[in-house]
Amino acid sequence: MSETPRRVVETKQQLEVLIMDITSSDLNRQMCQLISEYKRTGDEHYKIDAEYLRSEFNTWWNTDTAEFIPPAQL
Repeated sequence: MSETPRRVVETKQQLEVLIMDITSSDLNRQMCQLISEYKRTGDEHYKIDAEYLRSEFNTWWNTDTAEFIPPAQL
């Protein structure tokens, strides 16, 4: 039986990075599904929703400083 690799989180910054990695992965999956639906159906709403998700994510993750900025603090 192989063990699943684990990330050890010891600081608040490491926790924030881990949360954003998970969030980013989930958002990317959702955006791929929306774009797939857009390509399948031609319905622009799917494309707009995917663009909105990316925009929202970008507003609360400052990639210049790699620091999580909660939406309430923007």
